[in-house]
Amino acid sequence: MIDDKISLEDYHALPALSAHNLMDVENSCAIAQYNKEHPTKPTAAMINGTLIHTAIETRDIGKYYACEPPDINKRTKAGKQQLADFHEAIGDKIAITEKQWDMAVGCMDAAWSHPYAEKYLECALFERSVFTTINGVDVKARPDMDCLPPWLGGYQTLVDIKSRQKGAANVEKWQKDWWNYKTYIQAGLQLLVYEDSNMPCPEYYYLLVENAEPYQVHFVYLDEELMQLSKDKTLDAIEKWKSWIGAGSPKGYGKPQEMVAKPWYRDQDQVI
Repeated sequence: MIDDKISLEDYHALPALSAHNLMDVENSCAIAQYNKEHPTKPTAAMINGTLIHTAIETRDIGKYYACEPPDINKRTKAGKQQLADFHEAIGDKIAITEKQWDMAVGCMDAAWSHPYAEKYLECALFERSVFTTINGVDVKARPDMDCLPPWLGGYQTLVDIKSRQKGAANVEKWQKDWWNYKTYIQAGLQLLVYEDSNMPCPEYYYLLVENAEPYQVHFVYLDEELMQLSKDKTLDAIEKWKSWIGAGSPKGYGKPQEMVAKPWYRDQDQVI
């Protein structure tokens, strides 16, 4: 099922497993369940990431955000009153600093100026929510960009927008983080959900946007082997969750396990 209108808040509130839940499942099903039931507050990096996504996807950050006047002295009574008046005036908009505003505009302009990214941005549907059941487990996905490029003859392409630190949008650094942070689960779940909804995607891209000047952009894609690996790892996580639920949701890490010697245990120069 596809829902183009559900809000992000309502999407998160639905009980189906998300990619982030399945990332936790790879470590521990019990931890995944706890984190699912006790969501944490967004970090500063997550807040800025959402800001950048909104800027790129809407090209109208003024509709959702308002820039705080930079000359307000928040330590004075008059300044505090100015700030209170500002927040009352902006209504439901989110207050951000001038630095955040400039960063968002810089990322937006850089993304839309990229010759390859622009083609996909122009034919994208943003933040579509897709729900299905895989191997008896309810799952959900919300890709940043669902594109229907005319040059692919009717096949869809998924694009994930990632904000990166300065110098971190090159493919070598991204590929390490892609693996270390289990981002393959996100790609795998989106690909599986679309396949199950009769919308197979032969391509999966990442739009990497650095969040500091000169706002470099890179457009990278998964090869067929990594796309299949992503789906396989996701299916493994889904099956692990299903087995854990079927076993009564036990806590802990299962049966006793043997520790075995590793070659680098005796290497004094090796950092464990």
